[in-house]
Amino acid sequence: MFNIKNKIGFLLVGLLSFVFCLIEAQGQGDFYIFISASGDLSRHNNIFVNKYLVDYHYYYSVLFALLLKPFYYLPFYWVKFGWLILNITLYFHLFGLLTNSIFVERLSNKQKTWFLLCVFIFSSRFLRENIHTSQTTILILWCSVYGILRIHQNKNFSGAMILALGINIKVLPLVLLPYLLYRAYYKGFLFTLFFCFAFLMIPSVIIGHDYNMDLIRSWFDLLNPTHQEHVLDVDERSFHSLTTLLSVLLVEKVPDPLAMDIKRNILDIPLAAFFYVSLLVRLSLISFVIYFLGWKPFKKASSSWQQMVEIAYILLLVPLVFPHQQHYAFLYTVPAFAIVLYYAIINFQSFGYVRKRCVISLLTLIYLTANLKILLGEFNRYYEHFKILTYGALLLIPGLVWVWRKSKEGLASKGFSEE
Repeated sequence: MFNIKNKIGFLLVGLLSFVFCLIEAQGQGDFYIFISASGDLSRHNNIFVNKYLVDYHYYYSVLFALLLKPFYYLPFYWVKFGWLILNITLYFHLFGLLTNSIFVERLSNKQKTWFLLCVFIFSSRFLRENIHTSQTTILILWCSVYGILRIHQNKNFSGAMILALGINIKVLPLVLLPYLLYRAYYKGFLFTLFFCFAFLMIPSVIIGHDYNMDLIRSWFDLLNPTHQEHVLDVDERSFHSLTTLLSVLLVEKVPDPLAMDIKRNILDIPLAAFFYVSLLVRLSLISFVIYFLGWKPFKKASSSWQQMVEIAYILLLVPLVFPHQQHYAFLYTVPAFAIVLYYAIINFQSFGYVRKRCVISLLTLIYLTANLKILLGEFNRYYEHFKILTYGALLLIPGLVWVWRKSKEGLASKGFSEE
């Protein structure tokens, strides 16, 4: 991974990761919520009604809490450390999949170095945020990418099981189920549905069916997107999504407890109207996936390059269309950034002066919206107030459109063909 050829390089990366996890394992983080919920299963408490760390709900599955239950009585620091090591390992595995892909292998050594370095630098903020908060995003992204990859390789059973595990833990990868059906991966689709149901029901064997069903009903109610807190989605200043951005742009007085006294709305529409506006915009972005898939349902993609572009767009939708998304969820934008960057690198020498400047400006702007918190953290309250992270993710959409349009115009000979 990272295309490091010598053992010293691997050992250095491993040592730095080990020390990083040792430091970040201090404190509670979101993992304390996960492990606390697992302990409450023994007491037959409703883990979706209880609140942890004063005022936070547990939003994940019953099975996830059950899987953590054996670790509840172990020293919290070392259990959290193991969780962080698992996430770092999965991140490196994802990076390794990218490094060893057929397209990256075709880059020159210099191009490959720049490409992998830029992807790592762009994603490092989200890696750091996920480890710092001890979140599940890396695990869920790994389940999404690796599960789909296995299904693409006709390894439907294992791929579906991995994908279904991600859906069960946190419903975000659910967006990939319609994709499987549209692309005629019928076995993968049916196996995923089977495992989704199985993972919901497995806890019944251990904690009792009635208790499990009560928990599932409470979980679904907690995730209900029509709830008031999910409509405006501004209960926390750190929320970022299309819903949150539209709220601060279209509603003057949103219940944002930490909003600054700086105007950011351009309209002030009634809450009832906002619900439909927000829903329409999100459905429009979801429907736009047809641009990448093409209007030929129940047919496989024409190439691996098309598969990568369409999956990158679908993953990009996750932090945009789902409410209640924190900054760490924008790790899902990394595949889309990698696609745009790859196209730019492999065709850069053929660009004219103006196009080169436009490409560099676009990628720089996207990078800054994602990383200003690290580069100039003292102004973070402004970034959070105006939700600039969401703007950066939205800018990746025209970037993907540009890449896909140019790819279809005959630029396959410059690195996108599988022949």
